[in-house]
Amino acid sequence: MYEEDKRFSWTNLFIKLIIVIIFILFTVWLLSLSTKSVTRGMSNSLDVLTDNIFSQNVEKMKEVGKSYFTTERLPQKIGEVKTLSLAKMYDENLILEIKDKNGNACSAKNSYVSVEKMENEYQMKVYLECGEESDYVKVIMGCYNYCDKDICEKQDIPETKAMEYEYSKTSGGSWGPYGNWSEWSKTSVTKNNYRDVETKVVKEEYSYDKNETNSVYTGVATCPEVDGYSYTGINNGVCSYERIVTDVKDPASCPATNGDYKLISQNGFTCNYSKSTYGTTVPRTCPATNGDYELVSQNGFTCNYAKSAYGTTSPSACPATNGDYSLVSQNGFTCNYSKSTTVTIAATKGGGEPIYSESCSIVGYDTVRPCSTCGVQMVPIYSCTNVITGYTPVTYTCPNNYRKNSTTTCVGTKVETTTSTVGCPGGYTKSNGTCVANTATVSTKTTTVGCPDGYTKSNGTCVSNTATVSTKTTTVECPANYEKRGNFCTKDITYKTTRNSVCPAGERMSKGNCYRDEVTVQTYTGIRDVTYYRYRLREYTGGTTDYKWSTSNNDQSLISAGYKLTGKSRELGGK
Repeated sequence: MYEEDKRFSWTNLFIKLIIVIIFILFTVWLLSLSTKSVTRGMSNSLDVLTDNIFSQNVEKMKEVGKSYFTTERLPQKIGEVKTLSLAKMYDENLILEIKDKNGNACSAKNSYVSVEKMENEYQMKVYLECGEESDYVKVIMGCYNYCDKDICEKQDIPETKAMEYEYSKTSGGSWGPYGNWSEWSKTSVTKNNYRDVETKVVKEEYSYDKNETNSVYTGVATCPEVDGYSYTGINNGVCSYERIVTDVKDPASCPATNGDYKLISQNGFTCNYSKSTYGTTVPRTCPATNGDYELVSQNGFTCNYAKSAYGTTSPSACPATNGDYSLVSQNGFTCNYSKSTTVTIAATKGGGEPIYSESCSIVGYDTVRPCSTCGVQMVPIYSCTNVITGYTPVTYTCPNNYRKNSTTTCVGTKVETTTSTVGCPGGYTKSNGTCVANTATVSTKTTTVGCPDGYTKSNGTCVSNTATVSTKTTTVECPANYEKRGNFCTKDITYKTTRNSVCPAGERMSKGNCYRDEVTVQTYTGIRDVTYYRYRLREYTGGTTDYKWSTSNNDQSLISAGYKLTGKSRELGGK
């Protein structure tokens, strides 16, 4: 039974091991797929970057070509080709140096921009050769209605207006003889009705420059200086330094007391103590009086005095009203009140007196002798009576503080006064027109006295100015791990630090050694087949040219009949 259980356990273990191995192999396979995918993605990214650099260089050359080939520099005959090399672009400062993705210069001799005249347009070819890499693009150019100069690149611009396009067809003429052959050139051309082309293949040596980086050993990395530290050695590029700092401390402080002695000073490790013995006596005696105060007691240097006084206050306040009277004022204990009553009286009548006029008549004469020598004069005797001729106007007047209420009455205010008395507040009694407190208030006052001559105040007693002085000294030690040096405690502390060794600027370090990357330009050569082209042109002479306009720039009926676009266009219905 035991043997069966043992065999069964080993079988299970073996099965488990197989499962674990299969799982590990499957995981490694998945990781390898992931790594390949990442590597492939990085490779694709590098390829895209490389293609972008090459395409940017081609685009730069194309822009130079578009600016260079003005009307007077364009080929004049159909099939004629004119070329602008990259070397000439450099010579005329038309472009900066073009380099490939590795920083190597592209071939100035073999790279070029060419323009070929076609029947109604021009074809520009941009060819770039960088080392063993080369490629080209072709661009159709012409005189289009959207050009802002002589010719421009053909564009697919949607027309916003109804347009029609010109086609032409020449018939009835004949081809003339071919002209002279052009010089042999690497610029590729193709044969057509206007141009005859010959080619030849020549084995040529070619060369290109390539930057190569070499690592040059310049020596062992050096240890930098560290402020305040001394260099002690280097191990595997790690520099060691140490600094010894002397820590200085004062000796331990003297204890504040030493029995009944007091600390006077500390000189290094020596503590100086002293004590003084002074005689004592009681303070001076307080004087018996202090003004109107009487001495109550003496507490050391303090003299305590007191006096009794009876406080005074004002009489009680008058009540606001007294019946129908109102409070007017308070004079001590007397309260003055008044009340006002409206009364009506008869107005004083005046005027209405008769006005008299005197009326006289002569009732006889008297004889008068004015002087002894004068004759007698006759003086008339009058008889007069008073006759009432009218009356004075009747008036009504009012006394002061009254006003008319009607023609014959006056209205005024009658003021009546009364008084009452009040007493003192509780705890006070009348005395000489004021209120005096029944209970006296006790006021206290203190003064101080000094010590007898030859003594000074100290802690509530008088201490003799002359003392007997005793001195005593003890010593203190340094803190733990410190030693005495002069009057101080010192300890040497060692600080250690490390720095990585360094190389001069522009160099790199590897395993404690310095290396400098030197870039050299290596020229590589080889033999390759180079195709040369030459061409000769002929012209179609005689015949007549028929022009037709169409609303389509791809009119198949005209094209199948031999018509070709001239490149001209106009608005529909134009002339």
